[in-house]
Amino acid sequence: MFHIRDLTTNMSANKNNLKRQMKSTISAGGKQPKLTGEKGKESGWLLKEVAELRRAAQGCEFNKKRLRYLSDTQKVKQSSQGVLYWMSRDQRIQDNWALIYSQQLALAEKLPLHICFCLVPKFLDATYRQYAFMLKGLQEVVKECKSLDIEFHLLSGEPVHNLPAFVKSWNIGAVVTDFNPLRISLQWIDTVKKHLPSDIPFIQVDAHNVVPCWEASTKLEYGARTIRGKITKHLQEFLTDMPLVDTHPYCASRAAKIIDWEEVLSSLEVDHNVCEVEWAQPGTTGGMFMLESFIDQRLHIFATHRNNPNSDAVSHLSPWIHAGGCLSTPGSRSIRPEGGRGRGQFEIAESMTS
Repeated sequence: MFHIRDLTTNMSANKNNLKRQMKSTISAGGKQPKLTGEKGKESGWLLKEVAELRRAAQGCEFNKKRLRYLSDTQKVKQSSQGVLYWMSRDQRIQDNWALIYSQQLALAEKLPLHICFCLVPKFLDATYRQYAFMLKGLQEVVKECKSLDIEFHLLSGEPVHNLPAFVKSWNIGAVVTDFNPLRISLQWIDTVKKHLPSDIPFIQVDAHNVVPCWEASTKLEYGARTIRGKITKHLQEFLTDMPLVDTHPYCASRAAKIIDWEEVLSSLEVDHNVCEVEWAQPGTTGGMFMLESFIDQRLHIFATHRNNPNSDAVSHLSPWIHAGGCLSTPGSRSIRPEGGRGRGQFEIAESMTS
């Protein structure tokens, strides 16, 4: 996990320099600062450093405050044949507390680990652009799952119509899912909970926020001013390194169905006239490279020029944060694309799938 604390420290240390830079820019006739990359670092340095941090964090204890039980049952079903992570909002393998906990649970019970993703063919006003970005990111997830001996299953349709049947068919002993506060996602969680077998624990982990939403506040918050302090006081406990999701030693008795991605894309009931964008490479790797370019080229002017539309000073990370491809957000508020409410290319209600 890239340490957010390091970013904050660097920004604070450079604050005075940035102010002087802003003053010199104004005195020079309002010219925009030149974007220069950080010298001496080769492309891909961030991925390497993050991988080292993950390995160094192996054996890190999972904070149980990150999870909550949605079922009355809390023990893994005996004589079961696997633990299932129902991937939803957080569509990545590494730096995902929900998957980290799922693997730790499967290791403790000496069971295979499965991941499933429920794909609805249409969601609100999402177009081909949003779906293609998400599905191509999931292709990267599937490749990583194969390298880690984790079975990935793509289920088509509403979760309530597929997930309970899948759990019974594969004799799953526990279901873990991530957290999404939006109304439709909450309805999916509620209906699936009612249809899961009563002897299987249903566990939710907040893998999207650094501070779990239910730990940050127990009530509806209306403004940043009131919730900011509540989040900050928990950072010492929750802003930690993340261990590596490693090769799973217990293999499933049968393999998951091979996914025909072209068929999946063609089956979508969405507007295909809205094409993909070229600047955003789907998947966690693309998101990490975008973060790297932000650190190297734009971070030094972010504090003073982020609200200037003529200056390329923002992170451009909204598509990946929206699709859960990389990073975690430090608060429990919803993320919207840069550029303001309702103007981002990826402005759909935070989630296109279950």
